[in-house]
Amino acid sequence: MIRVVLALVTLAVFVGLGIGVWDAWKDDQRESICRPHRAEALALSDKARGVRIPLVFAGDPNISMLQLGTELPDDLGSIDATSATELDIATAYAKKRDLAGQAARIVLDHQKCFGSDFIAEATLIDQAPTEVSKVEMPSAAHCSDGWPSSSIGRRGACSHHGGVVAGRPWATLFFD
Repeated sequence: MIRVVLALVTLAVFVGLGIGVWDAWKDDQRESICRPHRAEALALSDKARGVRIPLVFAGDPNISMLQLGTELPDDLGSIDATSATELDIATAYAKKRDLAGQAARIVLDHQKCFGSDFIAEATLIDQAPTEVSKVEMPSAAHCSDGWPSSSIGRRGACSHHGGVVAGRPWATLFFD
């Protein structure tokens, strides 16, 4: 009877070890399959993060969402690209969206390799507009009747022109 119990215990130990080894092997196999997909998705997301859209605030939700991982870029954009045109801005958005979309597609095609946060971000990126329909360029402060007063910033500026209308420091993107 003791031999039977010992045999059963021994068998259970070996079965448990076998299952543990099998699970470890399966995890290694899954990791070897998933590693290239993760690397490719993150590399594309990093390329998307590197695309700067001139005159647009990088913290704009339409822009900051175009990357996997929720970190904002190191610089939040700058207004020094004053020679940028509406076409430059729309083209940069399309490039950033294309790279982010490629990364999102990898995540969505290989969901078993990614956590739920990445899948949720990839879903949002996949649903983001692919192109800009209109760009409203930044504007300087001016009088409400359109008068371009040189005294804006001083007391009494635009007092006979309906007051000062604050300018927009960043371009605004519109999507259909």
